[in-house]
Amino acid sequence: MAKRIFVSYNFKDAEVVRSVKGMLQSNGGRIDGQFVFVTNNVSAEGSSAIDKEINRVLSGCDAALFVVGNNSHNSPWINREAQLAKSKNLCIVLTQFPGATGGVPHELASSSYLTAPWNLDDLSYYLNRCQ
Repeated sequence: MAKRIFVSYNFKDAEVVRSVKGMLQSNGGRIDGQFVFVTNNVSAEGSSAIDKEINRVLSGCDAALFVVGNNSHNSPWINREAQLAKSKNLCIVLTQFPGATGGVPHELASSSYLTAPWNLDDLSYYLNRCQ
């Protein structure tokens, strides 16, 4: 059964969504799962709306892929996604977007997660290990 894989990214790093979707579409079947994203920017509605949206998208997920971009390490909402993913005991995989200089989100700094290089073979291997 295919997994639902939550992809955490900062809206300022929107190229991540296109890259991940493109990688999956051009190489379909190598990753046992379906990527899901928060795509509704509800930040104007306040923190409770953002929290509700993150929870809605995370619901039913088996794994979380945290893509480190230039804006993710210091984002309070990326850290909230990490808190929620950990609270749901999701398998967490971390990868660095090519050319990005951002660090690991603070919430994951002292956590256990898998680290995968940004390429299809390694992402497939680590995401497919998530049970």
